Amino acid sequence: MHRTSRFALRRSETRLLLPEATDTARLKLAKGVVGGGGDGPILLLAGLDSGLLSIAMDLRQIRYFIAVGEDEHFGRASERIHIAQPALSRQIQMLEAELGVTLFERLPRGVRLSAAGRTFLDYCRKIMLDLGHAVSETQAVSRGEAGMLKLGFIEVAAWSGTIPEVIMGFRRLSPDVQLVLRSMSTLDQLEAIQDGRIDAGFLYNPATNNPLLTTLPVARHRVLLAVQSDSALAGRQAVDVKELSGQPLISFHRRQSPIYYDELHRGLFNAGVAVDIVHEADNEAEMLALVTTGLGVALINECQKWRRPEGLALVPVRGLDVGLDLALVYRTAHGLPALDRFLDLVRAQTAGAAG
Repeated sequence: MHRTSRFALRRSETRLLLPEATDTARLKLAKGVVGGGGDGPILLLAGLDSGLLSIAMDLRQIRYFIAVGEDEHFGRASERIHIAQPALSRQIQMLEAELGVTLFERLPRGVRLSAAGRTFLDYCRKIMLDLGHAVSETQAVSRGEAGMLKLGFIEVAAWSGTIPEVIMGFRRLSPDVQLVLRSMSTLDQLEAIQDGRIDAGFLYNPATNNPLLTTLPVARHRVLLAVQSDSALAGRQAVDVKELSGQPLISFHRRQSPIYYDELHRGLFNAGVAVDIVHEADNEAEMLALVTTGLGVALINECQKWRRPEGLALVPVRGLDVGLDLALVYRTAHGLPALDRFLDLVRAQTAGAAG
């Protein structure tokens, strides 16, 4: 048994990249490592029935072999790739020695690919094609033009405005970047950003005291009062916040957005409003549904106007200095070119919109 290197894989882990040359000598390419420059050496660990064999070659030899294999003539191939014919012949001989096979049948006039040579030519073409794709893809990823970007968002904020606009704009700008979009609560997004499950997230009223996270203000959404259409408050241009005292209020659970919850209730308290909470809902859709039943009124995000149920009116609230600050939060040290490209677009499309 040959001694295996650190690159070797167990035979059960290898994948067939080269077909069987004979029944007894099945060549399996276990791993290839490209080092140095564009023509740097490649170390191939080929698994044979009798063990593992190291094969050293470089990209020049592969290119040379492809040229000779396509022309089946050393003279024409040497002219095409600008190398002296004796040097080209030596490189092919070295390659055959490394592989332990005859790639060409030598004829009086030129050469002809052997059966092994035809097989090897097919795979060498694929190697060069795959390498070209790998280089192009790698460079595109480094420019933020390819790869994957995982984004979280607050569902209600995606109905209109900033989020759909920047998503559509980014798809036009970087169509080869795969966008993975996930609807998540503010707290869930913050956790997912920190542990890497998402790369960035659109969320409301985020905490800004985490040095590992950066917050990019995006937009500020108003708070509206949801009432039944036949309510005395429904036809008003605006409702003074003090008029909410004594009104049965349908709220949301604090765990949904702790910072916004605290700001909203602090704003009501500072305005002298005695809050009468009759129900805490899991989300604003539930809050709106309960308003239609007559259970109470609700303070909701203005984005809900896009899916307001029949029988409800949304009225501005005067004297309540509270809003929902939509921001894009991401890891400060993210190292993602696609995210940098996305951030540039968000900044350009939201300049002056927040705050």
